[in-house]
Amino acid sequence: MNALETRGFGSKLVSYFKDPTVSVWRKFAGVAALAYLVMPLDLLPDVIPVIGWLDDIGVLSAAAMFIVREVKRHAETKASTMVVDVEPRRDRTR
Repeated sequence: MNALETRGFGSKLVSYFKDPTVSVWRKFAGVAALAYLVMPLDLLPDVIPVIGWLDDIGVLSAAAMFIVREVKRHAETKASTMVVDVEPRRDRTR
């Protein structure tokens, strides 16, 4: 994701989470990763200086990649299913 793609990502993310067609487990992936970060029980304890933080970084980066891909896919799907009215409207007053 480059700087130009980040523009409007927040609104796409909100649209993704509000969409009832997106399954709950996909929405739960990002929330679970944040919960893992703040949870006192880790796979590797955070008291181990560097190694304890690497598992947190790994979980967050994997969840971020998943969420970014899902939001992009969702935005592309919504854009491709958007109906466009190509017939010009006629003035009926004449």
